[in-house]
Amino acid sequence: MTYYARSGTETAPRQTYLNHVLHVLVRGRCYLRKVLYYTPDWERKAVMRIYELAAEYHDLGKLDEKNQDILAKEQKAKRLPLPHSDAGVAYLLSKESAVSALLVYAHHAGLPNCNNIDDMRNKNIKRHVDSSLLEYLARHEKCVRPNIVVKTPHQKTIALKSADVRLIYSCLTHADHGDAARASNEEPQKINPPRLRPTERLSALQKYVDCLKSQNNDSDRNRLRSSFFSACAEMDGDSEIIICDAPVGTGKTTSVMARLLATAIKHKLRRIFVILPFTNIITQSVRVYSNALILPGECSKDVVAEIHHRADFEDMASRKLTALWDAPIIVTTAVTFFETLASATGSTLRRLQNLPGSAVFLDEAHAMLPAKLLPLAWQWIRYSAKYWSCRWILASGSLCHFWEMEEFGDTMSLPNILPVNQRDQLLQFETIRVKHHFYPDAMNLSELAQWIAGMEGPVIVVLNTVHTAAAAAQAAQSVFGEKNVMHLSTSLSPKDRETTLDLVQTRLRSDEDTDSKWCLFATSCVEAGVDLSFKTGVRECASLLSLLQLAGRVNRNSEYEESDIWTVTLNSNDSGVRKNPAFDTSSRILHDFFYTNRNITPNLCTEALQQEVRESMEISNCLIEDEKIYAFKAVEKAFRVIEDQSQLAVIDMHLIEKIGNYEQVSWQELQDGSVRVRENILRQLSIQESRQYPGVFLWTAEYTPFLGYMDAVLKLEKIEEDGFAII
Repeated sequence: MTYYARSGTETAPRQTYLNHVLHVLVRGRCYLRKVLYYTPDWERKAVMRIYELAAEYHDLGKLDEKNQDILAKEQKAKRLPLPHSDAGVAYLLSKESAVSALLVYAHHAGLPNCNNIDDMRNKNIKRHVDSSLLEYLARHEKCVRPNIVVKTPHQKTIALKSADVRLIYSCLTHADHGDAARASNEEPQKINPPRLRPTERLSALQKYVDCLKSQNNDSDRNRLRSSFFSACAEMDGDSEIIICDAPVGTGKTTSVMARLLATAIKHKLRRIFVILPFTNIITQSVRVYSNALILPGECSKDVVAEIHHRADFEDMASRKLTALWDAPIIVTTAVTFFETLASATGSTLRRLQNLPGSAVFLDEAHAMLPAKLLPLAWQWIRYSAKYWSCRWILASGSLCHFWEMEEFGDTMSLPNILPVNQRDQLLQFETIRVKHHFYPDAMNLSELAQWIAGMEGPVIVVLNTVHTAAAAAQAAQSVFGEKNVMHLSTSLSPKDRETTLDLVQTRLRSDEDTDSKWCLFATSCVEAGVDLSFKTGVRECASLLSLLQLAGRVNRNSEYEESDIWTVTLNSNDSGVRKNPAFDTSSRILHDFFYTNRNITPNLCTEALQQEVRESMEISNCLIEDEKIYAFKAVEKAFRVIEDQSQLAVIDMHLIEKIGNYEQVSWQELQDGSVRVRENILRQLSIQESRQYPGVFLWTAEYTPFLGYMDAVLKLEKIEEDGFAII
């Protein structure tokens, strides 16, 4: 008799149980073998057996008569009458293969909190499954076992950290989701990603930098940049984690990449990750890498994956829109990267198996996470360095040495990629470019606009929320004029952010004296790594680190004799102002520095961060304890870089039309034409979910390249405030 794992659809035939089990077994073993190459301290046979048992029995419950009645049909049902994971869990627990049972339980439901192993059983169907288990096993034995090498469960007990369980689970979900997509003809056209080829890419990068040198003037600063690049490219030392505290304008984008490639050559690594704190920096960095690292015959998008935001979908129809880490060079945000490490969800974790054996560059490392999340993230960094063959570079112009704090466990000293003499020389160029000031009176947005109008421009204004930035930009138009106000935040799509950033950079390069009376309103997405240089800066009180990062966008190249940066507070009674709770502690610490007349310099960074960490240690310790005891769901819930509930909304009209016509779209198209919007906004504006791709919303409200989706939000608030709308 033939048993089935998947019913037929209009575009794909039924898939047999044997076919699916063997494919998941073979695919997953392939992924796991690559992982095992870079995890030499693992018990190789024991780990492989954990996976094999999970893969073989993950769909055992589909052999139930009620499920086969549905699966044998040509029409696909929304769900099976009997949840199918419990049978595999029951069998594997009876064989004392607890980790394998955990993986089977989680392959659809996600990794649970493992307080009690019996909680993995489905109480509603336990009696039925237990009475039918021998029948399931007999069918499995007859159908599957003759086609695989018969093995008994591996009895050796091994200690696995939560991170290791996520990694093995990643192999299972990637194999399971991938085979389901293949069998349903939903898998994107298969492309074998290019290899890293670090020796050739390092040579290409060297040529790119040499070309830049020939175009630039032979100044002392450029000679030091060249020297810095050479120091990075010439691999020296063998530490698993190193730092780079080179100041602004030292060419970190290319120099650190040279070090990453040199590291990959020496340690035979397979992938490079560039982790950035904000989305705006991604496009800028990807442009450089696309020009510098692409070899003849390659497509840049295949080599350098540009991932702006998390877009992970559990629904099978939408899974192919999940951005995976298959490319040799991944450029993404700290949100996407670290929330993947913390995840308990299969659609998110399926990419994790690509991390071992990678060189990871944490750019602007000081700004990568809230203080309460840093201790656990630091544990993951150290663990992956020691056991997953990952090599890390932590970089920032104002780097906090948090690894030297007692709050992070064993203190350690990390080697610096930048030689001391070069660092001292580069810091000479970082003379006092800006002066810091504090404006003590809370202003509403109209008052803020009038106050900024009296400053020397151009002015950059960084505010704490997307809502406040958009409302402030709108209010400033009546003071500056529409053409003299620009706006940049994640309310704009990646395409529109890139266009706006290009316009800002073009305008900053203008030599016309009449073009200085304008301003840019933005969120923290412009604070780090973006090559901008304004005359004056204004920052809503947030944190010392944010303020110092803004300093890198003001008088960046010492073009002006004097430049000022003002820290301000806003009146929370203004309808356009939204408070960001994430800055409650850090803004109070910064307030104290101003009120006690502390000199605002990078030397204060470690002190400020230590105060934040100490005040949030209760949360940090809970996270660390949950990680120890396999409380996967608790870690996923608490480890939120951005504490809001948002969904992906497509705003590009052409893309909305394609989705409405049931045409195929790629994850890159989805990313470029979408934004993340809070769920309450989607409800208020009645934005509907796509039928073709569940989890994707189709934006039908107002959207402009100036305010993005906030144009609709502000108009709705105006209607609610006035009680009427002008049509």
